[in-house]
Amino acid sequence: MSSSRDDVSVLIPFSKGVRADRTEAILKCPTVKVSEVIINNIEEKETLLDYVQRVNKLVAERKINIILPTFDLATFVHAAIARDFPYIPGPSVESCYLAFHKVYTRQYLDPTENPTPYAVIDLDSPIIMEDADRALEKVGLPAFLKPSAAYDTFGVAKVKNYEDMKSALQSLRTMRDEHPSLKNSPSAAFFKDFFKQYLDVEKYPLALRDVVIVEPYVDAVASYTVDGCIVDKQIVHWTITDELRFDHQEAKFMSEISPSSEPEDLQKRIWDVYDGVMTRMVQFGFNNCFANIDVFRMKDGQLKLCEVNARGSNQLQGCYRESYKNANQDYVYLTAGRGVKYVTPSKTGRWAISYLVKFDELERPGNLMDFDQIEKLKSDPDVMFILTAGPDDDVINLAGSAGGYFCSTFTYGDSREAMMGKLIDVLKLVVKKPEQLTYPVHYGM
Repeated sequence: MSSSRDDVSVLIPFSKGVRADRTEAILKCPTVKVSEVIINNIEEKETLLDYVQRVNKLVAERKINIILPTFDLATFVHAAIARDFPYIPGPSVESCYLAFHKVYTRQYLDPTENPTPYAVIDLDSPIIMEDADRALEKVGLPAFLKPSAAYDTFGVAKVKNYEDMKSALQSLRTMRDEHPSLKNSPSAAFFKDFFKQYLDVEKYPLALRDVVIVEPYVDAVASYTVDGCIVDKQIVHWTITDELRFDHQEAKFMSEISPSSEPEDLQKRIWDVYDGVMTRMVQFGFNNCFANIDVFRMKDGQLKLCEVNARGSNQLQGCYRESYKNANQDYVYLTAGRGVKYVTPSKTGRWAISYLVKFDELERPGNLMDFDQIEKLKSDPDVMFILTAGPDDDVINLAGSAGGYFCSTFTYGDSREAMMGKLIDVLKLVVKKPEQLTYPVHYGM
């Protein structure tokens, strides 16, 4: 434990910047002495390998010894740096890839008794519609289509018939071709050189192709995000959060509510799924990193794995700051490899919700939300915002049925009702076009 006070130099890759309060909290970490926090982002023309090679030089020059990933692509940088600099703790590229690529997640990580069947379609196949026919024959209708190597609900679509499938595939191909630099589109070209260097592409040939996964449409009654970390190859449970259900949407679940309201016996079953996934992840080299999974509960009580995310979560961390004690994900990364032990965080008695303010169609952000009101509300201790765009920035409408967003809103309260009431009141103040909200909320949810 004595080594835990050694100086730590931290790199946050794939980042335009970090909120001042988060940087301050990192610098005040009680178990390590943080000497420097370096923010770095990918440049417009860089591929993933280009970026990793540039970060490699930065790590060597600045004597960085901790990587703090904040979203999916940053996890690949973390894993690559951990391989190239063995003194930096982190996961393997292979384990992160299995979590990232939805086809391989199904193939290698799903521990449930009745795994979801799936089919794969190559967007560059010369017989793509014949492939689509075979996919629908295998999984049936309705089906759910999503890119295998994308994130942030990009490109998800419910397919009710052959024409829906044709339209969804064409939308993805068009988005990829028109926006080749968009990182959350299908983008084999962006990843290809990186995977050739850091991954066994003979074992995982889909790494070099733009593919989508087609699965049966799952009409779940509930969805949960299950969060924890692997520290020195040991699984540490953190939290289960509930998601709001929106029956009018094809992608029915959105938001995170902390803590979960589900009974202990159900939570135990959900943790069993998490442990099954994480045991497999550790076998592939996952270590000293956070990972969360999404789990569906079906009408018959059966639990189904939806997806795996090999990283911490800004959305969950925004909830933890009020609903749990000593639940700072950043501190786990900062102390990785230093013998610090972690336990399940305890509840504060407070409630929190993370709500992505999604719109059916994006336009100038200032037309959709009142940024002056957002600025005023920043002084309210029961409200927090994370913005990825300013009022006049350009934003891109992504293909898919789950809406687009540039603002995450968090509200807190001493009860679930107070928390939800606060969210509804805040949205009334900041949303200029409520009729365009993809996931409108109301009292009683």
